[in-house]
Amino acid sequence: MISQEKTEELPFADIFSEDETEKNFLLSKPVCFAVFGKPGVGKSTLAHQITQAWRCIRVEALSVLEEQLAATTEIGATVQSLLISGQSIPEELIINLMLEKLKSTEVSHFGYIITELPSLSQDAMTTLQQIEILKNLNLKPDIIINIKCPDYDLCQRVSGQRQHSNTGYIYTREQWDPEVIESRRKRKKEAIKEGKIEEEGEEEEEQEEEEAFLAEMQMVAEILHLLVQRPEDYLENVENIVKLYKETILRFLEKVMAEHNPQYLIELDGNKPPDELFMIVMDRLKCLNLRRAAILTKLQGAEEEMNDSMDTEELFRNFASYKLIAPRYRWQRSRWGRLCPVNLKQGNIYPGSPDFVVSFLGKMYCLSSEEKLKTFCLNPRPCLLPPMPTPPCKVFIFGPELSGKTTLGNLLAEHYKGKVIDFAQLVQPRFDEARETLMKNTIAEATEAAIQVVRGKLLTELQAKNQAQTALKETEGQYEKKESEEFPMETRKSLGDTQSSTDDVKVPGFQRYNLLEDTEEEAPAKSGSSHHVQAAKAAKVDKDDKEETSETSTFRSYEYPSLTVSSDKDSIEEVTASHPEVLAMIEETIKMAQDINFEQPYEKYAEILQEVFNEVKKNNEDRFSGAPNGGWVVDNCPIIKELWMAIIEKGITPDLIIYLSDTENNGKCLLNRLYFKNKPEIDSKIIERMLDELQKKKKEEEEARKATEEALKLEEENRKRMEAMNVKRKGKH
Repeated sequence: MISQEKTEELPFADIFSEDETEKNFLLSKPVCFAVFGKPGVGKSTLAHQITQAWRCIRVEALSVLEEQLAATTEIGATVQSLLISGQSIPEELIINLMLEKLKSTEVSHFGYIITELPSLSQDAMTTLQQIEILKNLNLKPDIIINIKCPDYDLCQRVSGQRQHSNTGYIYTREQWDPEVIESRRKRKKEAIKEGKIEEEGEEEEEQEEEEAFLAEMQMVAEILHLLVQRPEDYLENVENIVKLYKETILRFLEKVMAEHNPQYLIELDGNKPPDELFMIVMDRLKCLNLRRAAILTKLQGAEEEMNDSMDTEELFRNFASYKLIAPRYRWQRSRWGRLCPVNLKQGNIYPGSPDFVVSFLGKMYCLSSEEKLKTFCLNPRPCLLPPMPTPPCKVFIFGPELSGKTTLGNLLAEHYKGKVIDFAQLVQPRFDEARETLMKNTIAEATEAAIQVVRGKLLTELQAKNQAQTALKETEGQYEKKESEEFPMETRKSLGDTQSSTDDVKVPGFQRYNLLEDTEEEAPAKSGSSHHVQAAKAAKVDKDDKEETSETSTFRSYEYPSLTVSSDKDSIEEVTASHPEVLAMIEETIKMAQDINFEQPYEKYAEILQEVFNEVKKNNEDRFSGAPNGGWVVDNCPIIKELWMAIIEKGITPDLIIYLSDTENNGKCLLNRLYFKNKPEIDSKIIERMLDELQKKKKEEEEARKATEEALKLEEENRKRMEAMNVKRKGKH
């Protein structure tokens, strides 16, 4: 027994498990084909037939260009402009589009069949480079089909092709040449006569064949005048192309086919009809035990409508019998039920719609939208392969302190490979930082505004001073003009010549005015020197002449005690953040900014929470390719109505909300946890409370004792007083 137990290392496993089979198929490589052969040998015809039967993607220059034109992409617009202008499409662009198609998600599921690599054109790449690209593809060709045909037969067949001028359809010589049709009919009749003895009904068959022959000849007569020969189908052109193929490509392809597994190399005779070649290929594929690509089938017709509120059981019950591939073979439901697998792959839980139900590998899948359906139909493998899709963990946990919510959150995050988001540690600090940034920006804006205000104030004051000076000058001019009118020039001269003892002359509107003569001019006259007197008189005459030419130079100055002229400069001082008035305004702004907050703080909380969720999702995706989302568990989030409204508007609501509470025995369990956690502090407070109660009780007892003693003492005094009164009363009697 011991030896048997030791030899049994692996547990029992069902090798016929349906899940294991499905997983192996999803991980398997799709079958890919490469068709080689001379130009015109029938590669495209065979590829078209294999594409329809094997459900693979046909990668050719024409198909990829049509796809770009239909999708109205930038490359499609470039190709369209080149075609409209009559230019040829660059070979490098075509090869790049074909390589991009070979790497697409659609090809990675259905496989491909390619016929145009390597090509005869050497403009963009050499033949060796094209073969290297073919060898280095992520999905290398599994089946190589080589169509052989002698040069003479191929040249005769291709040169006998004609194209319908209206439809563009290509007719072979056997389809349009009356002589060939007639000889074929004769050979068929001779073969029938030699191989068969006359039987009943032979005359009817001959009559049907004759009618078919006449109909064919009539069709040929109708289209014969519309058939034209293309330049590339001329015999000399065909011979040149075949020669070029043998010189540039054939030897490289022979090396590739020699290195390929001979079991998966199919060589065909190009002289046989296309249908016969196709049947040969299909028979060989059956022998190789290769599996076709699994297709998806939509389980609802365009004319049928389903209600979105339909129960899940009823939904799958209705769809299980749609478009059965075999009698009594019903579709099964997938392990994810009604959830959309594409959304699950992206980390979201969304129920599928009845309008987008498809079957794949015998199971039903509900997609949530037309876009998700298209993504799933192109390649369902990434959406179904492990470790995804798994329901992501998007949980909010609430509960009182020590209810176990933090422990439960950590366990959930560990199980789902997610992350615990502590609201107090991840969201609140970011909110405080944003709030501090807002305060700094507000103070900076207030500083700039204060500088502008102070600068404007100083400019206003300077303008007011300049206006005052201008008004003062205008007033002086008016007074001088008025003085000139009231005192003529002759009077002023006589006043200047007269040796008057009076120095000041009172003028209405003026306090006083000074004559032109200075003490320096009067000094020579008083000294009696004739030389100085004559010089002074000469200077006075010259001065009088000058005064006659200017009316405003008579008097030196006027004094106005009520008006002062400022001597400030025309520019103001530089205003900076250290200016006293600016500092005062900033202090007021800081006092106001201490209580500053966002206009809608809960929306800011929700925005920060969304940023944290995106960071968690990005970190999960960066772990490895195809990693599960994992999700998040939010702890310590406040339960506020406005915050939840903002979370709902942002679309970041959780899939599950957990609230932990203790409703048994009036929350005795949580109370015990709180007690044992804070036992020293609680015990000290209990002892302190008990001591306070004891002291209070002693104090009350002491007060009660004192009150009792007081009452007894008072009662004793009253008794003695009554006794004394009684004694006095007895003494009187």
